[in-house]
Amino acid sequence: MIKDYSREYGTALYRLAVEESAQKEVFEELGEVSKVCLETPEFLRLSSNPRLSASERAGLISNVFEGKVDKNLLSFMMILAEKRRLSILPKCFDIYKKLYCEDNGILPVNVSSAVSLSDEQRKRLADKLREKTGKEVMMSFKIDPSCIGGLRVEYGGKTYDSGIKTKLAEMLKEINE
Repeated sequence: MIKDYSREYGTALYRLAVEESAQKEVFEELGEVSKVCLETPEFLRLSSNPRLSASERAGLISNVFEGKVDKNLLSFMMILAEKRRLSILPKCFDIYKKLYCEDNGILPVNVSSAVSLSDEQRKRLADKLREKTGKEVMMSFKIDPSCIGGLRVEYGGKTYDSGIKTKLAEMLKEINE
């Protein structure tokens, strides 16, 4: 079984960013790089190719990202590439995001809906959540056709589901009882 080092790496990167007072910059850039990694699996395969030496893998990362991301984030990514662990970068981002949000009093919120929400709907939802929780919110949106109308909002270990599918399931349960 291969050990997943994402917690250790993500925490180490966050601590380094705190020391350098670059938490927000690294957070934003790491989020973008993480998205690139998730959207282009062939890049991950290339960066972990066993036929390339560790220095060649690090050089690949350097060529692509140098001057585009924070120097510490670049070094972090090069280390992951050298060790053929760049595939854990999205998980490292999740750890980093959790630490960043905790330190800055931000509540991460995942919102799923059947269709894309308008800017006005997003703003109203953010305002409502801020009012309800008393915290600044950072919302991530996802289109999920299984919602069949309504929203599924997840934060702080709670899930609020106002989707039609959920309401129908609740009605069916009541009928069967």
